[in-house]
Amino acid sequence: MNLISDRVQALREQMKQFKISAYIIPSTDPHNSEYVAEHWQGREWISGFTGSSGTVVITENDGGLWTDGRYFIQAEQQLEDSGIRLFKDQTQAVPTFMEWLAETLKKEARVGFDGSVVTIAQTRKMEESFKEKNIQIVSEHDLLDLIWENRPTLPNKKIFLHDEKFAGKSSQQKLEELREEMKKQKVDHHLITTLDDIAWLYNFRGDDVSFCPVAIANAIVSLDQAYLFIDPMKASQEIVKKLMAEGITIQPYNEIGLILNNLPDGDSILISPQNLNQKLHHQIPEKINIVEGRHLTTLMKAVKNPIEIAHYKECLRRDGVAMVQFMKWLDETVPMGTVTELSAEKQLAAFRRQQEHFFDLSFNTIAGYKEHGAMMHYAATAKTDVTISNEGFFLVDSGGLYFDGTTDITRTFNYGPLSEAEKKDYTLVARGNISLAKAKFKKDSRGMNLDVLARAPMWAEGIDYGCGTGHGVGFFLNVHEGPQNLSQKLVDVPLVPGMVITNEPGIYRAGKHGIRIENIMLVVEDEKNEFGEFHRFETITLAPINTKPIIKEMMTGNEIQWLNDYHQRVYNELSPRLNEEENKWLFENTKVI
Repeated sequence: MNLISDRVQALREQMKQFKISAYIIPSTDPHNSEYVAEHWQGREWISGFTGSSGTVVITENDGGLWTDGRYFIQAEQQLEDSGIRLFKDQTQAVPTFMEWLAETLKKEARVGFDGSVVTIAQTRKMEESFKEKNIQIVSEHDLLDLIWENRPTLPNKKIFLHDEKFAGKSSQQKLEELREEMKKQKVDHHLITTLDDIAWLYNFRGDDVSFCPVAIANAIVSLDQAYLFIDPMKASQEIVKKLMAEGITIQPYNEIGLILNNLPDGDSILISPQNLNQKLHHQIPEKINIVEGRHLTTLMKAVKNPIEIAHYKECLRRDGVAMVQFMKWLDETVPMGTVTELSAEKQLAAFRRQQEHFFDLSFNTIAGYKEHGAMMHYAATAKTDVTISNEGFFLVDSGGLYFDGTTDITRTFNYGPLSEAEKKDYTLVARGNISLAKAKFKKDSRGMNLDVLARAPMWAEGIDYGCGTGHGVGFFLNVHEGPQNLSQKLVDVPLVPGMVITNEPGIYRAGKHGIRIENIMLVVEDEKNEFGEFHRFETITLAPINTKPIIKEMMTGNEIQWLNDYHQRVYNELSPRLNEEENKWLFENTKVI
């Protein structure tokens, strides 16, 4: 019996009942989250594909999964014998799922999805794609709920306050700043639906979603009131009292429609079409004027305040200590033949848990040996776990959630001789990382303007990687945070001082190896002259970069100098926190090349 095939067949039976020709199952929840609570992991349940990104479409006699380049290898393996085909999204000649449906469905067909997990922006794209064939959209039915036996319930864990000594500002201060922005936008109310924005604004954290310290909630901020819509059982009396003192009223999660209905006639409300789901959008009464744009809190949250920045740097020092302990452990233990992907992952987590202010991991650790490293978001399991030996590369991408920051770091290791081709790939990745780290750029530059710096050494050799180069990182919040990024795609948001962003170029050769080097960088001011204002990056991750595979002759003098200077800083900042043996190891592994 094929469990996935049975589930797909059960879905098709429900589709017949509702006269639906195609049913769409995205990866998101009602808040357009990247990582979602188990209750909304329907795409994984129906397909068996465990990646964090992708869309499944089931038709009467076909089915497909659309996902991006991070997951192609993984998806091919996990979809085997499922009857669901892989569509390699964002690659040449591969249609989007909307284009595919518009091409394959008959005129006036009906396409269904659960409107609570699809945004209005996505719905509008579908309407435009389906217009020529007059294909109807049906968004009121959650068909998975009819067939998903023992579906996980909504999470109900308690929220807790995020101390102002870490946050740098009270929620009252943040609300005052938000309201000033609302006045500039000439809006009376702001509907905020993204979980990390709400947690940041109201200075609380939760544990509803794995690796993300958030809670299921919505918020409405008016010029004279602020609401938090959440399961009342999640908030203690202490938290209720604290929030009320800062002008925040708690209401049950499912009563947001009542508040929306009671807003004064003719008032305006700011929404984010990229994040607001179709179902909640329908609850905004016609008497309210809708203004569309980005959540104002998103940019406010992305620019860290001076107190957050100071804590973030301290957090990264402690995380660097855990990384040094882990690297030393690998060096000593791998030769014994007892280290596997899973045991390495477990040991690294143990080192992090020893650090002050640790809360959880910031994502599922990627510990990929040899060909597993070529899968950008590989997750070792008991079935795939392998022993690390003295051949090839071992890629480890990991991070921690701390009360004073979120970390994300990748290092690629080797424990024996490498081929010239492997060394060349590694050196190209190191050069790409250093090139971006050294960048000085004009004020108002976008991530797309700088992304090429990391790719240039690889492009010169006819090599590229199928993902972005960097993403924003939250402050004791989600490891992936917008709006800024480093990518070939235009995100029309300038990189401004106070933003943090990752620097993670890589080379991925299917069936052979993956190589990635990742640090977190802070955008800082550089200089102002007759040509304008300039910014630069300050690398704030502190951990040795493996230099054994580097072909020194391939690097420029400036690149070598940057690496040596970085390692000197790593040693100076971490050595006082290490014991004698750890210090000795760090000294050897931060020597000049």
